[in-house]
Amino acid sequence: MDDGNTQIIVNEDGAFIPRALFGREEIIINELREGGVLSPSNDKSLKKGPVKIDMPDRTAEFRWITEHRKEYAGQWVALHGDRLLSHSPDAREVFAAARQTGIEAPFFAHLEPEDALPFGGW
Repeated sequence: MDDGNTQIIVNEDGAFIPRALFGREEIIINELREGGVLSPSNDKSLKKGPVKIDMPDRTAEFRWITEHRKEYAGQWVALHGDRLLSHSPDAREVFAAARQTGIEAPFFAHLEPEDALPFGGW
């Protein structure tokens, strides 16, 4: 991938897939293979179609984002419920700090300013 807005970040916790790649499964699978997350032996379940997983209730996190977007615009945030775990313009710093809290599955988001225009490409 060629820029930070469409780059998959792979670390020991898994992979962060940016919104710009949602719905582009072939690109995502190739990026995960290149990052060493998937191999031919462990991605067979992807060929069977979508896998259903139970998603946690993120109501508190989305409420926090609505209430605090202006304060943290342009930054990455890690949340657990309505608790801010870490924040920074650098995603890797946020991931590392959130991991140190011991929370198993924090919620990560990049907060765009409310008046930000959508990116339409070049």
